[in-house]
Formats: sequence, structure tokens, C-alpha cells
Amino acid sequence: MSMITPQQIRGLLLEEAVLHLLRKSGYRTVDEPGSDPTLLRGGAGMFVRGRGGNHQIDAIADFVVHQPFSNPNRLLNEAKCYFRRDVRMPEIRNAVGVLKDVSEHWIPAPLPVIARKRYHYQFAMVSASGFSKDAQAYAFAQDVYLIPLGNSRFFAPILNAIRLATRSPFGPFQRIVADGGMRQLREIIRGSLRGYGANIDRSTEGNWDWLRLPPFIQACSTLNYTLLGVLGGQFPILLAPSARMRHGDIPDHVFVRIVWDQHGWYLRDERGRELFSFDLPLELLNLFSEQGVLSQERALSLKSEFMSFFQAVQTEGNRARVISFELDHNWFEQIRGRNR
Repeated sequence: MSMITPQQIRGLLLEEAVLHLLRKSGYRTVDEPGSDPTLLRGGAGMFVRGRGGNHQIDAIADFVVHQPFSNPNRLLNEAKCYFRRDVRMPEIRNAVGVLKDVSEHWIPAPLPVIARKRYHYQFAMVSASGFSKDAQAYAFAQDVYLIPLGNSRFFAPILNAIRLATRSPFGPFQRIVADGGMRQLREIIRGSLRGYGANIDRSTEGNWDWLRLPPFIQACSTLNYTLLGVLGGQFPILLAPSARMRHGDIPDHVFVRIVWDQHGWYLRDERGRELFSFDLPLELLNLFSEQGVLSQERALSLKSEFMSFFQAVQTEGNRARVISFELDHNWFEQIRGRNR
């Protein structure tokens, strides 16, 4: 028997939501090790082999678009759903250690044929809140990608549903469940998000009766998908679609305006209609600010240098295409002219 806290469950729900929503952005969730020698299944879940040990990572996704001159890209995803505090340095240090160790592992084939199953690992830390300043600086230096979601307005219904799901009426937010309980819950969530049930041990099924899962499943289904954009070639942003973008076609080339308010950042089209919302690590903005305060002039410089052109991959079945987002330069010049 093991003790599971609602904090762990919140992180699991956020991990599964992100993996599910990335299915149209080129990522396929890895459910089982299969014949992959770099993975193994333990009683508690999925493990990735490293040079110095095995690391439990259940939120794994492979990028389905293969790049030339590169090993296949494999995303290791970890989510923190604290709400009341930022992700701090210890969590990032652990992520860096895992990334370094798994990146140094490979499986050689028996001689005389030398073949190695290798991946280009990427580690994304997703947070329902934010990241401390020192955690951000360290993550940037060590190639751990940070994706805050607390200030992405169109993603907010999922975070609210996670809060609701773990708001137990039974007093202390702790449940004693059988070993493998988190693995079972993950199977239940994945099956529900994909529209089918999971094969679970019915004797322990009642362990999860206290969770309010239907609103969470509905919130993920309503949002439908997310896209991953990359600013400046190095800063990933998770684009959550507005209601009008969730089920319509996105053109291959989109002219956008980037705006921000007290709720976060948005992409809007030339008519001012909202397309996507997103959040950014604040330290990224501080790199372009004076004394920690983002001025209008600095904000425009940030847009010009990092946001003038970026891309995202969208997939539908076996079909993949690149969507290019380009800053509406006429609008940009008009705004910059008013601030001179």
C-alpha cells in the first residue's frame, strides 16, 4: 500500500491533459515499452533507462516528424500543479539530472552488427503557476524547457477542472491505494480522453470515486488541441486555441498581432479576433526589460526580435504541415510610431 496525495494527482492530470492536447502538434504518446530497449515497465509505471539508473517518467511522447541528421525526438514531460507557489530550483535540478542521465544511455546490438537505439531527448517542465527566477535561469542554461500555463486564458478551464477534481469532501486530501494506483489512474484518464474505457482492477476501482473526473475530461475535449510554437528558435510556447479556432482550419501562413493584458498573452488576427492564448516564463521578459519592469519600447523590441516570425507543426492522422505565424508589420510599425 502506498500513500498518494492530491498534489501528485493534480500533476498527473496536468501531464495527461498536455500530452492529449499535443496529439495534433506532432506528438504521439508512448503507452508501453513494447520492443523499445530504452524503456521498461515497473509496478509503479514507465521507466526510462539512463546511464546511471532507471527513471520513472510516465508522460512520454515521440515527435512523429523525423528530422534528417537527427535521432528521433522524444519528449519527457513533467507537470507541477502547485497553484499557490512557483516551481523552484530543486525540481529543475532533478529534471536536469534525469535529462543528462537518459541522454547518455544507449543499447548496442550484439556483435558483429553495431546498432544503437537512441533518442534526442527533450525535457519539458509544465507548471500551472510559474517558475522562480533562479529556476528559470538554470533551466535555460541546461536545456530544460519551461511551459507556464497559469496566464493562458483559454487553458484556464482545464486548470479549474483539476482544482475541482481534487477538492475532496472527505477532509484530508490523502488516499491509501493499492500499489500501482497512479498507473491505474493514468490508464483511466488516457482511456477516457480517447473515448474508451481502461482495463482496470475492479477491486480497486472505488479508490477513485472521490475524484470529479467528468468536468476535467470535458474541459480537455472542449479545448480539443494545442500547438507548440517556438519563439526565437529556443523558447517553446503552448498555444491554446480560442473557441473560434478549436474546430476550424488554420491557414498555412497567418499574420498575427501579439497583445498582452493582466491575464496573459494572445495572438490575434489582422481584424483583432483572438486566435490563441499563451504564457511565458517571466525571466524571458526580464532579459529585455530595464530594472525588471517591461517598458513599451522594450516590449516592442521583444516582439520584433523574438516574435516576428515563428512556426508550429500541426498533424492530422499521418498528415503533417507547418503553420507559419508572422507579425503584422503594418500594425507593428503603426504601434511603434506612436511610441516614439
